[in-house]
Amino acid sequence: MLIGVLVATAVPAFPAVAGIIGRDEEIRIGRHAAAGLEAEVGLTRDPSLAARTAGVGQRVAAVSDRRGIPYEFKVLRGSEVNAVSLPGGFIYATEGLVRFVQSDAELAFVMAHEVGHVAARHHVVMIERHFLFGLVARLLLGGDATATQVAEIVRFFLSRGFSREFEFEADRLAVSYAHRAGYDASAALSFMSRLRASGDRDPGKYEVLLRTHPGLTDRMARVREHLRRLGYRDAGAAAVAAVHQGSP
Repeated sequence: MLIGVLVATAVPAFPAVAGIIGRDEEIRIGRHAAAGLEAEVGLTRDPSLAARTAGVGQRVAAVSDRRGIPYEFKVLRGSEVNAVSLPGGFIYATEGLVRFVQSDAELAFVMAHEVGHVAARHHVVMIERHFLFGLVARLLLGGDATATQVAEIVRFFLSRGFSREFEFEADRLAVSYAHRAGYDASAALSFMSRLRASGDRDPGKYEVLLRTHPGLTDRMARVREHLRRLGYRDAGAAAVAAVHQGSP
Protein backbone atom coordinates (compact mmCIF):
# COMPACT_ATOMS: atom_id res chain seq x y z
CA MET A 1 0.00 0.00 0.00
CA LEU A 2 2.83 2.40 0.86
CA ILE A 3 4.46 1.74 -2.53
CA GLY A 4 1.12 2.39 -4.23
CA VAL A 5 0.67 5.70 -2.44
CA LEU A 6 4.21 6.78 -3.29
CA VAL A 7 3.70 5.93 -6.96
CA ALA A 8 0.38 7.80 -7.07
CA THR A 9 1.89 10.92 -5.57
CA ALA A 10 4.95 10.77 -7.80
CA VAL A 11 2.98 10.48 -11.06
CA PRO A 12 1.15 13.76 -11.79
CA ALA A 13 -1.89 12.23 -13.46
CA PHE A 14 -3.37 9.06 -14.87
CA PRO A 15 -3.69 8.81 -18.65
CA ALA A 16 -6.83 10.51 -19.93
CA VAL A 17 -8.55 7.15 -20.44
CA ALA A 18 -10.65 5.76 -17.62
CA GLY A 19 -9.92 2.09 -17.11
CA ILE A 20 -10.88 1.07 -13.59
CA ILE A 21 -14.45 2.27 -13.11
CA GLY A 22 -16.81 0.57 -15.54
CA ARG A 23 -20.11 1.76 -16.99
CA ASP A 24 -22.33 0.32 -14.27
CA GLU A 25 -20.13 1.68 -11.48
CA GLU A 26 -20.06 5.09 -13.14
CA ILE A 27 -23.86 5.20 -13.32
CA ARG A 28 -24.19 4.06 -9.70
CA ILE A 29 -21.86 6.83 -8.53
CA GLY A 30 -23.69 9.38 -10.66
CA ARG A 31 -27.13 8.32 -9.45
CA HIS A 32 -26.09 8.68 -5.80
CA ALA A 33 -24.44 12.04 -6.54
CA ALA A 34 -27.53 13.27 -8.42
CA ALA A 35 -29.83 12.35 -5.54
CA GLY A 36 -27.60 14.27 -3.14
CA LEU A 37 -27.43 17.33 -5.38
CA GLU A 38 -31.19 17.42 -5.93
CA ALA A 39 -31.87 17.04 -2.21
CA GLU A 40 -29.51 19.89 -1.39
CA VAL A 41 -30.42 22.38 -4.14
CA GLY A 42 -33.89 21.35 -5.28
CA LEU A 43 -35.44 21.09 -8.74
CA THR A 44 -37.36 23.76 -10.59
CA ARG A 45 -41.09 24.04 -10.09
CA ASP A 46 -41.52 25.39 -13.61
CA PRO A 47 -42.51 22.46 -15.86
CA SER A 48 -41.84 24.46 -19.03
CA LEU A 49 -38.16 24.97 -18.10
CA ALA A 50 -37.81 21.30 -17.23
CA ALA A 51 -39.46 20.11 -20.45
CA ARG A 52 -37.44 22.46 -22.66
CA THR A 53 -34.13 21.45 -21.10
CA ALA A 54 -34.89 17.73 -21.23
CA GLY A 55 -36.03 17.94 -24.84
CA VAL A 56 -32.94 19.78 -26.04
CA GLY A 57 -30.63 17.63 -23.93
CA GLN A 58 -32.01 14.32 -25.16
CA ARG A 59 -31.80 15.54 -28.75
CA VAL A 60 -28.06 16.19 -28.52
CA ALA A 61 -27.41 13.07 -26.42
CA ALA A 62 -29.05 10.98 -29.16
CA VAL A 63 -26.29 11.97 -31.62
CA SER A 64 -23.39 11.83 -29.17
CA ASP A 65 -20.52 9.36 -29.31
CA ARG A 66 -21.77 7.59 -26.20
CA ARG A 67 -25.43 6.68 -26.44
CA GLY A 68 -25.52 3.54 -24.30
CA ILE A 69 -26.24 5.24 -21.00
CA PRO A 70 -29.54 6.63 -19.65
CA TYR A 71 -28.99 10.38 -19.85
CA GLU A 72 -31.13 12.55 -17.60
CA PHE A 73 -31.51 16.32 -17.99
CA LYS A 74 -33.02 18.38 -15.18
CA VAL A 75 -33.20 21.99 -14.01
CA LEU A 76 -31.99 23.06 -10.58
CA ARG A 77 -33.49 25.93 -8.67
CA GLY A 78 -31.49 29.15 -8.54
CA SER A 79 -30.84 32.34 -10.46
CA GLU A 80 -27.13 31.68 -11.01
CA VAL A 81 -26.17 30.95 -14.61
CA ASN A 82 -24.63 27.51 -14.43
CA ALA A 83 -24.68 23.94 -15.71
CA VAL A 84 -23.09 20.81 -14.33
CA SER A 85 -22.79 17.17 -15.29
CA LEU A 86 -22.21 14.18 -13.04
CA PRO A 87 -20.87 10.71 -13.82
CA GLY A 88 -23.18 8.43 -15.75
CA GLY A 89 -25.08 11.09 -17.72
CA PHE A 90 -26.87 13.09 -15.00
CA ILE A 91 -26.88 16.64 -16.37
CA TYR A 92 -28.28 19.82 -14.86
CA ALA A 93 -28.90 23.42 -15.87
CA THR A 94 -29.98 26.09 -13.43
CA GLU A 95 -33.15 28.11 -13.86
CA GLY A 96 -30.90 31.12 -14.37
CA LEU A 97 -29.12 29.45 -17.28
CA VAL A 98 -32.29 28.38 -19.08
CA ARG A 99 -33.59 31.93 -18.79
CA PHE A 100 -30.25 33.41 -19.87
CA VAL A 101 -29.99 31.57 -23.19
CA GLN A 102 -31.69 33.31 -26.09
CA SER A 103 -32.47 30.26 -28.19
CA ASP A 104 -32.68 26.48 -28.09
CA ALA A 105 -29.49 26.47 -30.16
CA GLU A 106 -27.61 28.21 -27.33
CA LEU A 107 -29.10 25.81 -24.80
CA ALA A 108 -28.12 22.91 -27.07
CA PHE A 109 -24.48 24.00 -27.00
CA VAL A 110 -24.44 24.12 -23.20
CA MET A 111 -26.15 20.74 -22.84
CA ALA A 112 -23.93 19.26 -25.54
CA HIS A 113 -20.86 20.54 -23.69
CA GLU A 114 -21.95 18.60 -20.61
CA VAL A 115 -22.79 15.57 -22.74
CA GLY A 116 -19.30 15.86 -24.18
CA HIS A 117 -17.79 15.50 -20.72
CA VAL A 118 -19.85 12.34 -20.19
CA ALA A 119 -19.13 10.93 -23.64
CA ALA A 120 -15.39 11.37 -23.16
CA ARG A 121 -15.64 9.90 -19.64
CA HIS A 122 -13.97 12.93 -18.11
CA HIS A 123 -15.75 12.38 -14.79
CA VAL A 124 -14.40 8.86 -14.51
CA VAL A 125 -10.87 9.96 -15.26
CA MET A 126 -11.11 12.66 -12.62
CA ILE A 127 -12.61 10.31 -10.03
CA GLU A 128 -9.90 7.73 -10.62
CA ARG A 129 -7.32 10.47 -10.38
CA HIS A 130 -8.55 12.13 -7.19
CA PHE A 131 -10.62 9.54 -5.32
CA LEU A 132 -8.83 6.36 -6.33
CA PHE A 133 -7.80 4.60 -3.16
CA GLY A 134 -10.96 4.91 -1.07
CA LEU A 135 -13.67 4.80 -3.73
CA VAL A 136 -12.27 2.42 -6.31
CA ALA A 137 -11.30 -0.08 -3.62
CA ARG A 138 -14.93 -0.21 -2.47
CA LEU A 139 -16.20 -0.57 -6.04
CA LEU A 140 -13.81 -3.40 -6.83
CA LEU A 141 -15.07 -5.22 -3.76
CA GLY A 142 -18.65 -4.92 -4.97
CA GLY A 143 -19.66 -2.02 -2.71
CA ASP A 144 -21.06 1.45 -3.31
CA ALA A 145 -19.59 4.86 -2.66
CA THR A 146 -20.21 6.08 0.87
CA ALA A 147 -22.38 9.14 1.51
CA THR A 148 -19.26 11.11 2.38
CA GLN A 149 -17.51 10.09 -0.83
CA VAL A 150 -20.56 11.01 -2.91
CA ALA A 151 -20.78 14.43 -1.24
CA GLU A 152 -17.09 15.00 -1.95
CA ILE A 153 -17.59 14.07 -5.62
CA VAL A 154 -20.49 16.51 -5.97
CA ARG A 155 -18.49 19.32 -4.34
CA PHE A 156 -15.53 18.50 -6.55
CA PHE A 157 -17.42 18.86 -9.83
CA LEU A 158 -19.35 21.92 -8.64
CA SER A 159 -16.33 23.83 -7.40
CA ARG A 160 -13.24 22.63 -9.22
CA GLY A 161 -14.40 21.62 -12.66
CA PHE A 162 -12.30 20.06 -15.39
CA SER A 163 -8.85 20.61 -16.77
CA ARG A 164 -8.01 22.90 -19.67
CA GLU A 165 -7.74 19.96 -22.08
CA PHE A 166 -11.07 18.49 -21.00
CA GLU A 167 -12.88 21.81 -21.38
CA PHE A 168 -11.49 22.29 -24.87
CA GLU A 169 -12.48 18.73 -25.79
CA ALA A 170 -16.01 19.19 -24.41
CA ASP A 171 -16.39 22.39 -26.46
CA ARG A 172 -15.26 20.61 -29.61
CA LEU A 173 -17.69 17.76 -29.01
CA ALA A 174 -20.47 20.22 -28.16
CA VAL A 175 -20.12 21.99 -31.49
CA SER A 176 -20.24 18.66 -33.32
CA TYR A 177 -23.20 17.32 -31.34
CA ALA A 178 -25.24 20.50 -31.68
CA HIS A 179 -24.58 20.49 -35.43
CA ARG A 180 -25.47 16.80 -35.77
CA ALA A 181 -28.70 17.39 -33.85
CA GLY A 182 -29.77 20.04 -36.35
CA TYR A 183 -29.12 23.16 -34.28
CA ASP A 184 -27.20 26.21 -35.43
CA ALA A 185 -23.90 25.40 -33.74
CA SER A 186 -22.63 28.96 -34.21
CA ALA A 187 -24.95 29.92 -31.36
CA ALA A 188 -22.11 28.72 -29.14
CA LEU A 189 -20.25 31.95 -29.88
CA SER A 190 -23.19 34.25 -29.18
CA PHE A 191 -23.76 32.46 -25.87
CA MET A 192 -20.13 32.66 -24.80
CA SER A 193 -19.84 36.31 -25.84
CA ARG A 194 -22.87 37.36 -23.82
CA LEU A 195 -21.67 35.25 -20.90
CA ARG A 196 -18.32 37.02 -20.93
CA ALA A 197 -19.93 40.47 -21.20
CA SER A 198 -22.43 39.72 -18.44
CA GLY A 199 -19.70 38.33 -16.22
CA ASP A 200 -17.83 41.60 -16.46
CA ARG A 201 -20.89 43.43 -15.13
CA ASP A 202 -21.96 40.86 -12.51
CA PRO A 203 -19.15 38.34 -11.87
CA GLY A 204 -20.82 36.74 -8.86
CA LYS A 205 -23.84 35.53 -10.80
CA TYR A 206 -21.70 34.00 -13.55
CA GLU A 207 -18.71 32.99 -11.44
CA VAL A 208 -19.05 29.22 -11.81
CA LEU A 209 -19.41 29.14 -15.60
CA LEU A 210 -16.57 31.66 -15.92
CA ARG A 211 -14.32 29.67 -13.57
CA THR A 212 -12.73 27.44 -16.20
CA HIS A 213 -9.07 26.73 -16.72
CA PRO A 214 -9.03 28.08 -20.27
CA GLY A 215 -10.45 31.57 -20.51
CA LEU A 216 -13.52 32.25 -22.60
CA THR A 217 -11.44 34.10 -25.20
CA ASP A 218 -9.30 30.99 -25.81
CA ARG A 219 -12.34 28.76 -25.82
CA MET A 220 -14.13 30.98 -28.33
CA ALA A 221 -11.15 30.97 -30.67
CA ARG A 222 -11.17 27.18 -30.73
CA VAL A 223 -14.93 26.98 -31.07
CA ARG A 224 -14.74 29.36 -34.03
CA GLU A 225 -12.18 27.07 -35.68
CA HIS A 226 -14.37 23.98 -35.12
CA LEU A 227 -17.29 25.84 -36.67
CA ARG A 228 -15.28 26.76 -39.74
CA ARG A 229 -14.33 23.13 -40.21
CA LEU A 230 -18.03 22.30 -40.22
CA GLY A 231 -18.69 24.93 -42.87
CA TYR A 232 -19.87 27.88 -40.75
CA ARG A 233 -18.15 30.62 -42.76
CA ASP A 234 -19.47 33.59 -40.77
CA ALA A 235 -18.90 31.94 -37.41
CA GLY A 236 -17.91 35.13 -35.63
CA ALA A 237 -20.73 37.38 -36.82
CA ALA A 238 -23.34 36.35 -34.26
CA ALA A 239 -20.87 36.69 -31.42
CA VAL A 240 -19.83 40.19 -32.41
CA ALA A 241 -23.46 41.27 -32.69
CA ALA A 242 -24.24 39.79 -29.27
CA VAL A 243 -21.44 41.74 -27.60
CA HIS A 244 -22.74 45.05 -28.98
CA GLN A 245 -26.32 44.25 -28.00
CA GLY A 246 -25.41 43.21 -24.45
CA SER A 247 -27.02 40.50 -22.36
CA PRO A 248 -30.79 40.13 -22.04
